[in-house]
Amino acid sequence: MITDDLIKKEFITRVVNRDIRFIYKTQEAVVRENFPDGSGALASHLSRQPFTFSSGDASQTFFVRVFPYLRFLDIRYRRQQMGLRRKLALYNRVVYGVLYNETLPDLRYGLTADIRKGIGEDLMAANPNTNNI
Repeated sequence: MITDDLIKKEFITRVVNRDIRFIYKTQEAVVRENFPDGSGALASHLSRQPFTFSSGDASQTFFVRVFPYLRFLDIRYRRQQMGLRRKLALYNRVVYGVLYNETLPDLRYGLTADIRKGIGEDLMAANPNTNNI
């Protein structure tokens, strides 16, 4: 049976997956552009987009794996090379920018009747033997 809770969980999963993938793509592009010689492990890690999620009865948990030094790469170039620092949108700018400017508004206001209907139809198409709401 396709319930309203199932549609809400699917909507949340789609929005968070979309935005996590966007964060990883942006970070990978920045790393490949600014560190062409010494970024092999970091760039390949970001291109794999290592995140998973688990869904329980009442909650969903998303696990995003980040190299520890990724957080500090943009801090390292604080005063030495200001031109490079401005191009390094690796952690704070990209992560918080996407989460607060795109993910949260979509989760708050994005589940309209049209999207709810579309997700319900997608779920029905995936398993046509279930009953409607």
